[in-house]
Amino acid sequence: MKFAGSSLASFGLLILILSLGYSPLFAQDIDWDTLQKNSVMTATRIDGEIELDGILDEEEWELATPYGDFVQKIPDIGAPATEQTEIRILYNNDTLYIGAHLWDSAGKEGIVVTDITKDYMTRNSDGLQVMLDTYDDDRNGFIFGSNPAEGRWDMQIGNNSSNSNWDGIWYNRATIDERGWHLEMAIPFKTLRFTSNRIQQWGINFERRVRRKNEESYWAPMPPPHRLGKISMAGTLVGLEDIKQSTNMYIKPYISTPVVKREFDDWDFKPEAGIEVFKWAVTSQLTFDATINTDFSQVEVDEVRTNLTRFSLFFPEKRDFFLENRSVFDWGPATDRRRAPAVLPFFSRRIGLSDGEIVPILGGARLTGRAGKYTVGLMSMQTADFWTAADLDDNGNVEEESEFLPTTNFTVVRMKRDIFSKSEIGGIIVNKDTEGPEFNRTYGVDSSFNFFTYLDINAYALKTESENNTDEDYAGSLSATWRDEFWELGASHMRIGEEFNPEVGFVPRTGMNRTNGKFGITQRPRGRIPWVREFGPEVSLEYITNNDNKLETRNLESDFTTMFNDGGFFRISYDRQFERLDEDFEIRDGINIPIGDYEWDQFSVFYRSDSSRMLSFNGSYTTGGFWGGDRNQYRGGVQFQPNYKFTTELNMTRNVVDLPAGDFTVDLVGINANYSFSKRMFLNALVQYNSEDNEMVSNIRYNFMYKPLSDLFIVYNERRDMDTNEVKDRAITLKFTYVLPL
Repeated sequence: MKFAGSSLASFGLLILILSLGYSPLFAQDIDWDTLQKNSVMTATRIDGEIELDGILDEEEWELATPYGDFVQKIPDIGAPATEQTEIRILYNNDTLYIGAHLWDSAGKEGIVVTDITKDYMTRNSDGLQVMLDTYDDDRNGFIFGSNPAEGRWDMQIGNNSSNSNWDGIWYNRATIDERGWHLEMAIPFKTLRFTSNRIQQWGINFERRVRRKNEESYWAPMPPPHRLGKISMAGTLVGLEDIKQSTNMYIKPYISTPVVKREFDDWDFKPEAGIEVFKWAVTSQLTFDATINTDFSQVEVDEVRTNLTRFSLFFPEKRDFFLENRSVFDWGPATDRRRAPAVLPFFSRRIGLSDGEIVPILGGARLTGRAGKYTVGLMSMQTADFWTAADLDDNGNVEEESEFLPTTNFTVVRMKRDIFSKSEIGGIIVNKDTEGPEFNRTYGVDSSFNFFTYLDINAYALKTESENNTDEDYAGSLSATWRDEFWELGASHMRIGEEFNPEVGFVPRTGMNRTNGKFGITQRPRGRIPWVREFGPEVSLEYITNNDNKLETRNLESDFTTMFNDGGFFRISYDRQFERLDEDFEIRDGINIPIGDYEWDQFSVFYRSDSSRMLSFNGSYTTGGFWGGDRNQYRGGVQFQPNYKFTTELNMTRNVVDLPAGDFTVDLVGINANYSFSKRMFLNALVQYNSEDNEMVSNIRYNFMYKPLSDLFIVYNERRDMDTNEVKDRAITLKFTYVLPL
């Protein structure tokens, strides 16, 4: 299916009129830098300890200076917060205490809490978060958050790259009364990283969310489009003196008892024991981690997806050991979350996984942290010999023999140095040595510069090396983006050689020159348009040639997005795609797309309602051409959350594809249910159906965190053939971890 070219022009003209026509009316002139520099608070030292109960009735709290005067980021940019907040900070030799009164004119009836699971969805509940830039370097920090029902959320930030899967030892208690809610936090200094200076100065900021108004306010004012993770916009915390990190050394052993049943095999019981992590704070800024006979049996399964492209799908890392301090090994600028990264020289899912099968990890070690102006990351992991499973047909006969994977060492060295006030340069070396011997290495340098708060310039160059080197084993990129309250502009160029092959990285497409451009506007009508919080267009162009500069892909994307005051979201999009195939592409078994040039248009709409409601929904419809034929995609989801303890969500996707070579339909259905017995005990269930394989995949997890970083897991996994209703794989695992301080 093709839409007339005039339709695209009309769509673009409409976007421009709606957006630029309002720009003078909504423009503002706020000196954010001055507001940020004037945001200073002082911590007060105490001799004793605070008993956490969420009441703030100890006399020590009266010694601390109260701080308030929060400023809105949304909906009324730069205006005082509509609800009053009062913050106090205390500390002793071991712990930083944060106390807060979060007054609410609607009393307890106005407070919204939808979730208390670990790392809950912060945008759907009332809450308070604190960001601590403990090095005061505008680059690295920690965020700790709580909602009124004591849900906990934490994050580690490194060089403005966030890691919400990080878990630290800290404590929170909250109470609710007719005046609002009240919070106490205790963050041990051993959980943080900071310099050894006698007098400390940290960056600090607070974000408060009042969900019924969908209002975000900050103690150190924060301009759109940034959030608390924009460390360079934080205020200043002074008053910390003579604090030290106590010896932070612990070992976390585990016992795992999996019982596994595979198709055509009997039940197999293989108990495992090992050290999930040994942690040692070598200095106040450097941490050493080690693991032995690593086990990831408790990790959530990946979501099932439909791949209608020529390239590999990107699945995020979920394993705890690789998630901690992940930002140290990050590469390149932050990517669009809707897209897979174009190049990653190091991708931790290449370690211990092979085509979805788990490869045993004998052990490994990691050293991460800071040394003066340097950020350092060293990691080495060793996998064991492994035979992959043979592919069997429905009768149990071998269709494809198993493959032997010899023991392999993976080593990564990453280093970055701070330059100027908010910029850095760095390098990376990734080495893979397989017993044989076979090797693969990746070398690279990168840089990141920030100017005028809103301008980011990034560049990198990479080269790979293996037994069969060529002149086409390189990659390089240069990009620049400007993103402020109104404008979003970006441009980038990337070149990847045909033989560029980082075997421990992720590169879905090689042999290309890719040029990107992006233009976007965000309008905030501030009450002049009822129900609308912000709106604006975005247009982007992707132009890809091969290394001989012959066009292979051209994609023009234009969309118009509206954010409503209640948190709802609407987007309308119009895309034009060109693809050139130099060889046949098998999109499904027996359905080939032949060599040739293809061009098509695509139109889509998407809507998501207020997800803090008891009942919410989302849906999208995409229609248009597709590889010489047509495609219609239908997506929908419904979420039911009667209270903050229970949430269930049903999501469905259908792709109906009509091609000259054949037709096919793919359905995906997923049901996700979560029940929180308390803020330390959870039950999660994820059931997914994929019509392409006609399989049902189930993952049920019970998790009891009986003390910080110590867990009991009971996990049930099943893969069922829906044609025969027979179970292909089934596993029940009991896993117990326990932190032992040393």
